[in-house]
Amino acid sequence: MQLRHFLYLLLSLILLPVLPSWAQDSFVLSGRVLDARTDEPLAGASISLKERPSIGTVSEPDGRYSMSAPPGSYTLVIRYIGYNSQEIQLQLFRVESLNIRLEQASYSTREVEVIGTRLKPFTQTATMGELDIPMTSVKTLPVLFGETDIMKTVQLMPGVQSGGEGNTGFYVRGGGVDQNLVQLDQAVVYNPGHLLNFFSVFNSDAISNATLIKGNMPARYGGRLSSVLDVELREGSMDSLQAEGGIGLIASRLTVQGPLVKDKASFIFSARRTYVDVLFGPFLRNTEQGGVPYYFYDFNGKLSYTLSPKDKLYLSGYYGKDVGSLTLSSGRFVADFQWGNASATARWNHQFSGKHFVDVTGTLSNYAFDFNWDFGDITTAVETGVRDYTLKTDFVYTPSVRHELHYGLHFTHHTLRPRTGSAETAEGDVFSTDRILSKTAHEAALYLSDDWNVTDRLLLSLGIRGSYFAQMGPFTFYTFDQNERPIDSVAYAAGERVKTFQALEPRVSVRYSLGADASVKASYARSAQYLHLVSNAYTTLPLDVWVPSSAIVEPQRATQYAVGYFQSFRQNMYEGSVELYYKTMENQLEYREGFVAGPSNRDLEYEFVRGSGESYGAEFFLRRNYGDLQGWLGYTLSWTDRTFPAINQGRTFPARFDRRHDISLVATYKYNTRWTFGGSFVYGTGQATTMPERRYLIEGTVNYQYGDRNSFRMEPFHRLDLSATLEGKAQRRLQWSWTFAIYNVYGRRNPFLYFIDSEGAPYSTDTRVQAKKVSLIPIPLPSATWNFKW
Repeated sequence: MQLRHFLYLLLSLILLPVLPSWAQDSFVLSGRVLDARTDEPLAGASISLKERPSIGTVSEPDGRYSMSAPPGSYTLVIRYIGYNSQEIQLQLFRVESLNIRLEQASYSTREVEVIGTRLKPFTQTATMGELDIPMTSVKTLPVLFGETDIMKTVQLMPGVQSGGEGNTGFYVRGGGVDQNLVQLDQAVVYNPGHLLNFFSVFNSDAISNATLIKGNMPARYGGRLSSVLDVELREGSMDSLQAEGGIGLIASRLTVQGPLVKDKASFIFSARRTYVDVLFGPFLRNTEQGGVPYYFYDFNGKLSYTLSPKDKLYLSGYYGKDVGSLTLSSGRFVADFQWGNASATARWNHQFSGKHFVDVTGTLSNYAFDFNWDFGDITTAVETGVRDYTLKTDFVYTPSVRHELHYGLHFTHHTLRPRTGSAETAEGDVFSTDRILSKTAHEAALYLSDDWNVTDRLLLSLGIRGSYFAQMGPFTFYTFDQNERPIDSVAYAAGERVKTFQALEPRVSVRYSLGADASVKASYARSAQYLHLVSNAYTTLPLDVWVPSSAIVEPQRATQYAVGYFQSFRQNMYEGSVELYYKTMENQLEYREGFVAGPSNRDLEYEFVRGSGESYGAEFFLRRNYGDLQGWLGYTLSWTDRTFPAINQGRTFPARFDRRHDISLVATYKYNTRWTFGGSFVYGTGQATTMPERRYLIEGTVNYQYGDRNSFRMEPFHRLDLSATLEGKAQRRLQWSWTFAIYNVYGRRNPFLYFIDSEGAPYSTDTRVQAKKVSLIPIPLPSATWNFKW
């Protein structure tokens, strides 16, 4: 489709319904919602008019809000979880700008109940599958080794499945881990895991807010099929120097923030490092390994500068790395490995008027993995990674009380290194994959959406995204014979366009209010994904590689339909929902049967086979938003299948993350001013995997015959975790607390993997073969963390 045709379609679908409403007599109220003590922006605060409940909005990640209303006298209501609600009398007879500062809730007496909500009641929005993740909940939940983690909280949401015991990988509505767009201050994070994914790259002390969107993503998001996890870093305090952190069993963290120029510029810097290698190294020096061979560290930083009342500049960055080594066979095998992420974001926010805003953002995202080992007389080095440069321009325009438009243009330059490496023998012979060192591609998108209040009851959200992807040279396309030997090739020079793809990605959602506290919603979304992660494992590991769409690999595509009923109770103290979804996926990728990873001078994409996927299910969610007792109950009933003509003889099989039942129960209870208790219980149907069904001998060699793909189910997964937080007595400016937790309270031996073991003589007919379970954390695991704030 040519660009002009795409623009005509955008205008006809969205702009034309808006034009008649621009003449309506209304005025715009805009500003920011801030923490009264630190001036930290509060994202997700609810701002509404008491006299006209259908008019309202939610603050953006930088605290900004904008809303239109007819002229008149109103009561402005502002709510945010953990903060005292405010009601402000407002005379709206012209364009107004109002910054709102909220005080943190005080729990000095049990009789004072603070009413607040993290989100505008979800019965009033058209959004489906969007879940806000309050940092207050993240920090009170029990976690592995006492390290609070957003990713672990995400896994407790309905429709989201974990990648395994203690793992930060997650699957959403039948999609793979690569189908989740994970962003930190708008920069893509390609591998969000530390310590083989037992911890995420997100330091909770440095994070302002996080939002998970499942399936029906707004048009401003793209490039993934299943979900968006959008994480925003905090802005530093504008008025005072502050520090906070914690000391845990395996890691410590420190965050410092404060003003650079009072009321004008601020900074925040956060660092974290594990120290198991330092603590236990002296006790293990006489072992073969010589000490604990593994650690990770990361840094977050952000600068905020107010250029003028209408202009603000943000500079932020992240750098993290995992470093390890391994020595086996009395030193005959020695390996060193490291991987990590780096990102940088520069963002300029400008307010043209109370109705019109723009964000101009430039980001750098980099992920790299290096693995070097010596074994015998051979030295081998392997490298893989992704680097992106992205420029985005995003506009928000509120022409009237009935419409809010979002539109913008995005461009990304990708450089991927799917599989590069070299091997050198003691004699000096060298094998190298130099011809496939890197792959480059350009990705662009143009989008436009409108949140249209058709009536006070009917809200329609229309969006369309036009995406474009171009594979660029250098690249050589090979033709192979039946013995997989190249017989012909076509070479493309550096910078030459090899293959292009385009897609129109419409997104539509509708909400119809049944009253102030109930609504029904429906949505449709079409999406495309141009980068792919193909894995043999159950979750994202450093050895997994990203590859671009190309002349060999088609883009993935998905279509999702959803419908739901949403209800709130007692002034949004409780909210519940039931969502039904159905999703189809095209051009799903797997390794071909019989593929064995190893050095090769052949593009990895030739090892893939293509198929389709289907996922459908129901999600039930009930949450208590405020009060001494808070938490949620989620239950998901789902089916996820894959069909590959070249796998499993073309028969449909369950995906390895197909899970029939998934339950999560989460609760925190503030007992008094000092003690807060937390707990979580999870249950899930066992993962699908492939196991041998028969064993036989051929010329003295033991062989196994495997069953159908993913025809074996692991045991069900369930676990109870508990925690208690003791708030210390304030000493001048110092606040401190202890968090005690027990992971896997009743010592459930959840399966991590199964292996085949045999008893008896290896080649006898009476040998007994059985599958044995491996559990990573089969016992209760206590932890303690001391947290402080100054």
